[in-house]
This record gives sequence, C-alpha cells and structure tokens, in this order.
Amino acid sequence: MLCSQCKAIDPHNADTTSASLKDAKWLDQYPDFPALKASELNGCEFCGQLRHAMLHKYSDAEIAKFEDNFDESVQSTWSSTKWNGDVEIYSGQFVGKGVPTYRDHSQKQTFDDWLLPDMCHLYFTFRPYPPRQLDQGIPSYYNWRICFDLYTEPVRRRLPSAETLSSTNVKAILGWLDVCSKKHTGCRQETPGPLPTRVIDVGPADGFQHPKLYVAAGQPSPYMALSHCWGKPTETQVPRITRTLSGNLKDMVSAIPLDSLPQNFQDAIVTVRVLGLRYLWIDALCIVQDSRKDWEMEAARMGEYYGSAYLTLAATSAKASIDGFLARSPWPWPTISMPCHAQDSSIGHEKIHFRYQPEPSEYSRIDAIDESVWNTRAWTYQERLLSNRILHFALDRLFWECRTMEGSEENEPPRESAYHTPWMATKAEGRQSLVYPDEAGFDNRYERWYRLVSSYSQRELSYESDVLPALSGLAHAFHKVYTDQDRYIAGLWQADIFRGLLWMTKDSSQATRPSVYRAPSWSWASVKGEVDWPSRTIARHCHYNYAIQLLEAQTETGPGGVLGAVTGGMIKLLGKYQRLDKVVRPPIWEAVVRFRFDLVSADVVIGNGAFDIDSEIQADAIWMLQIEVQGPGDSSFPYHPSGLLLKQVDGAELRFSRIGYCALDEEYIGFFDNIEPKELCLV
Repeated sequence: MLCSQCKAIDPHNADTTSASLKDAKWLDQYPDFPALKASELNGCEFCGQLRHAMLHKYSDAEIAKFEDNFDESVQSTWSSTKWNGDVEIYSGQFVGKGVPTYRDHSQKQTFDDWLLPDMCHLYFTFRPYPPRQLDQGIPSYYNWRICFDLYTEPVRRRLPSAETLSSTNVKAILGWLDVCSKKHTGCRQETPGPLPTRVIDVGPADGFQHPKLYVAAGQPSPYMALSHCWGKPTETQVPRITRTLSGNLKDMVSAIPLDSLPQNFQDAIVTVRVLGLRYLWIDALCIVQDSRKDWEMEAARMGEYYGSAYLTLAATSAKASIDGFLARSPWPWPTISMPCHAQDSSIGHEKIHFRYQPEPSEYSRIDAIDESVWNTRAWTYQERLLSNRILHFALDRLFWECRTMEGSEENEPPRESAYHTPWMATKAEGRQSLVYPDEAGFDNRYERWYRLVSSYSQRELSYESDVLPALSGLAHAFHKVYTDQDRYIAGLWQADIFRGLLWMTKDSSQATRPSVYRAPSWSWASVKGEVDWPSRTIARHCHYNYAIQLLEAQTETGPGGVLGAVTGGMIKLLGKYQRLDKVVRPPIWEAVVRFRFDLVSADVVIGNGAFDIDSEIQADAIWMLQIEVQGPGDSSFPYHPSGLLLKQVDGAELRFSRIGYCALDEEYIGFFDNIEPKELCLV
C-alpha cells in the first residue's frame, strides 16, 4: 500500500530535463520523523522505508556535525542558534550510471526510450528547514541523501536473483556464452584447445559421481578454470586447504570427495556441472604442490590455461578458499514494488522496484570487482587479463566480462569491455593496437608493458618468490603478440632495456627488499612496493637517446624458463659513471616530492635523486650512471635526463648494484661530457 504522495513516485512524473520528481516534498521532524511514521502506520511501505533508511544512515552525531561547518559569524545570522530538527524532504531524482538521466533533446524519443533503460537509482534529499543561510542569504547546500536501487520489469534492469544459479541466471550465462563463442571475433575459439596437463573431471550433472583428477595428456576439450584467493589459514580454520601432493596423487586420480574440498572448489564444481561442461582447472588440485619442478613448469603455463579456458569462473566475492561464492545472504532491506505507467501504449504497464542502498556505489561493477580482495592479488591480475571470458561471482550478483563486452545479472544493456587489453585478441589486431606512434613518430609500444607492471606491482603475494612467475603468462602473451624477436630478462625487455631500467618506487618509505632473492637490483622485481616509469610521461614531449651500450645480459632461471622465477642475473654495460661527493636531503622538502635528495659534486648541486628504499639511504660512496641524453623533441619541455644511483658490491671496482633513480638539472647536462665510457657490471 502507498500513500497519495508515494503513488506519484513514477519515472513518468519526473521532469523531462532533470529527471527530478515534480512536487516531491515532505516536511518532518528529526529524529523520529513523526509524519513518515504516521504514514507508515497507515500502511505506506515507502514512507516507512524512507524513514528507516534515514535513521539507519545518519546518526545523531553525524547530523550534528554540519553545525560546526559554519563560522560563528555566519551562525549569528540564523534565526536560532541551534537547529530545531525540522527537515524538508525536498528532492527525488532518478539517476542513471552515476549521473542524472538528462534527455538528449537532439533526438526525438519517448520518455520510455531515454530514461527507463538508463535508470539505476532514485535519490531523496533531506535538509534542515528552513534551509540554513550563509552570508548574504545564500542557501546552505548541506544535506543528506538516501539512495534506492531501482529495477524495472520485465525487459529492463531486473532485481538480482535470490539464488546465484537460479534458472534465470543460468539462462543468462548460457546466453552470454553462446553469443560470445559464436559472434565475438576477438573472443571465440574455432575449436577447443588441448586440456591442461591435469584437470578435474567434475562428473555428471546429477552429482552421483565423485569428481576426480584426470591426466589429460593434451586431449582437446572445452574446460573451465577457477580464479580465486587461497586466503591465509587462521586458528579457526583447517591449517591447509585440500591440495594435490606427491603422496596423495593416486588417491586424487581415483576420487575426490566433494565435501573434502573448500567451499570455493565445491561451488566451482557445481557451477561447471550446471553449465554442462565436464572439466575444470584449479591450481591447488591440478598442480602437484610439493613438487617444485611440477609447480614451476605448470605455473609457466598458467597464462595459457586461462587464455584457453572456455570460461573462467572468478570467485570475486570470496576472500579465501573456504568462503564459497554461490551462497547469497538475503538483502536486509525489503524491496518495494509499485506500478510504472508507460506512456507508450505498446509497452504497457511495468513494475518498478525500489531497494534501499546504504552505500550507493558498493555493489557497482567497479566496487564489486575492482575493489574486491580478489582484485588485490597478484596472480589474479593475469588471470583476469588473459581470460577470453570471465564470469564474476560478486556478493549479490553476477558480472560478465569478455574481450568484446560487459554484462550483468541485472540485464543492463551490454557495453564494450573497458578492462581487457586489446592487443591480446589476435596477433594481427594486437600489432596494430599495440604500436601507436604519436605526432613526433615516437614508438611507445613498450609503454603497454610498463603500465601492466605498474598496476601489477600494487598487488599482493602470499609468497614473495612468485613475483615473476605470477606475471609470466602476461610476459608470454606480450612476447607472442609483439616482441617475438626480443628477449625477456627479469621482468624487462632487452630491446628497451635502458628505458626499462629507469623505474622508480612510488613511495620509498613503504618499499622494502623481499626476504628471498627474486631479481637483480636493476629489475623492478627486486623491490616490494609499487613502481612506475616517470620517463613514460616525459617521452611524448622530450625524446631521449641513450648514452650507454649493453654488452651482455644474463639471467639464471629454473624449470619455468626465462619467463619464470630468476635465481641470478647481471648486465654488463659500457657507459659513463662518476662518483658523487655526497647526497644530501635539503633542509626544506615535502613528503610528496619523490626526488628528495640533492646530488652534490664539487660542492655544487647538479641534480636530484630518489632512493629505491628509504632504509638503504646512504650519504656517500654513491655513483651516478648516465642513461639518457636528449634527442629530438619539444625543446620547450623541461630537460632532466635520467640515470641510476649505484653502490659498489663488496668493494669490487666494476661491480655495482642499483640503489636509486636520479635526474640532472638542465644547466648541468654537460656533467658527463669529459668522462670516458667504461665497462661496469650491474647485479
């Protein structure tokens, strides 16, 4: 039942330019809202929901805060010293895609064409009444907003199902798969590729047969892959999730009781059965976890496994393997339904549903996926990027991603995918999209790699030694698409090695060295912390040449090959380097400035530097290695050619390790002119 005021909450009663409801105003009294309460007692569901939403979202303390936001001189102009609790509910506005749903007046469309398909939310705004006045009678814009998620039936945005694998959702998933596999040229696989070395045979759909480990030996067949967070064991959990080990390998091939598996694995097996496939790849079960050789060999193929999977199942909402991703908690707030009277008689009467949303963006695609724990893990970075198509199991809804489009359980109109890297679609398409010279002809193809690494370096690893293996699938894809004549060395590419060396830690106060060796000092992988390449932004304006030669590059690798873990490495260079007198921190500096140190030679500050890790700061015995000299480009752009800060290793004259990044001031660009190039070795 609805009161007369709430019956007017219909999109067709909204203003045609601002999408605001006409004459949507109430007066009431905080904190009990007696007018809304009386209407609720008389049977109006929406008034009750609005009242409870306001009481839920805004505490007394939060509402009282706004009084302190005004200067005393402004408060003295108010009719009363303190707010007496009168409020006005003065605005109801329909919002689509995070912004008001304004009409495009250049197109002749009905209301149903332009507003209903785009609607996501309905906002109501509360404010003190009468509105507080600032100086010169300007109204206060301080207010409180209550958001309702909005859904329409039958053909537009629909309510998420109470069950993850409801018949409606299964139909939607199969529909996405059918369209993607048949019509998306950038996604589809003409024939199933070979199965991974081992897969889980999930058994028939009826579930009367235990799943088991199947040694596939390259047999061609479609399969699904699970992307998930292992999670860390706690005192209340089993110490280890079920894994395949050398000692239980035969048992796993015979049968794996479903209830012996963590909930994520059980849910994945159930999903594969429901969707009609037979095989599933899960890292913990399909790699022999206590065999270093098997792990390194299979880890090197993980990018291929996700890239070849018919569908990747992402346990996006699960923080650990024991959490599961199929169970849904009932929404704690009731859903209110009311008729929506379409102006177009061919559409007829629809239903519109409102559901209070405490955090309007909490369950958007961005927050449900990109801000999930799953998306903070290093391994899931390449799993997401390399998958042809991926189904996200978020907290209360499904999201679809493939290389062509995005979709959601809410039946929103499909849109072009914003996440997947286009150069992975096909080699021909990739070469075209990967290389995009700018106006001056600068070929920035390797910028793609530096962007990938910068994003990847923000993510977390349970095992520090995995830093390069967890990126090996992307390295393989990058190498296959563009750099097939190049050489991968400890996270960098030899053909662009000099620019590759010019990385910086984003925050040297937070960066640390890993507890185990995982890369030479000149590789970004030698530090724990976010890195980036400052020269990427400079390069478009001021093109550099390099005053250095690469004489030799070596890395020592394990069974995973050159794309996997590194156990040692060096590069031998011919370049100009000079010992600095000292490195000093200026008396006045800002914490946000990354170049925190002055480089001093002959009592003159010749440039600035930044240490990779603050705990390794030292004042003397530091060398500066020249990497860049200016080439043709925009001479008006500030010129600060970059290099590296080095220290000697074990007192060896020609053996150095990297400890930082530096740049010369423009007036000292000739600092290295009279220095002869010499050989040196970086380790």
